[in-house]
Amino acid sequence: MLQDCYNKNYKIYDWLIFFDVDEYIHLNNYHNVKDFLIKKKFNKCQSIYLNWIIHTDNNLKFYDKRILSKRFTEVAKNINYCYGKTILRGRIENLKISSTHTLDKHIGRCNGFGKIIKMKSISCKVPDYKYFYIDHYYSKSTEEFIYKLNKGDAIVDQNTKNKYYRIKLYFRFNKITKEKI
Repeated sequence: MLQDCYNKNYKIYDWLIFFDVDEYIHLNNYHNVKDFLIKKKFNKCQSIYLNWIIHTDNNLKFYDKRILSKRFTEVAKNINYCYGKTILRGRIENLKISSTHTLDKHIGRCNGFGKIIKMKSISCKVPDYKYFYIDHYYSKSTEEFIYKLNKGDAIVDQNTKNKYYRIKLYFRFNKITKEKI
């Protein structure tokens, strides 16, 4: 799906961003993504890597109508990695995309300041959360997570192993309580 999207659009657009509906790009001092991407500091960048900030469920069991940033203010602290997503420059020939996190190794990555960063895998050693990042609302409330789990996944086959992995991930980010179990 991602590869097909890139193949159909890379000659048309200057930048392509693949992120999920539970992720929001945070760019301090910019009014919108376009104002950010047109800066000269990105002229030599093939991609821009933005770290995730993963929000917990704030121990909320049920959905309520407040906006996400008001409902889920707590950031997961017990994670020992820093993942993120990449904004890709268009017009890169023969690019292979296997996931929203993984790119060809020959694609150069910049941080939000336009400086080249070296990454050996899909995660970085030191996350940069000060100015540019992606708010990732992975689980939302317990009710919303259960709905998400039962709804299925657009990319990954919904077998028992995958559901177990997602539940394990849920409890990596969120506190374990009797009610949630």
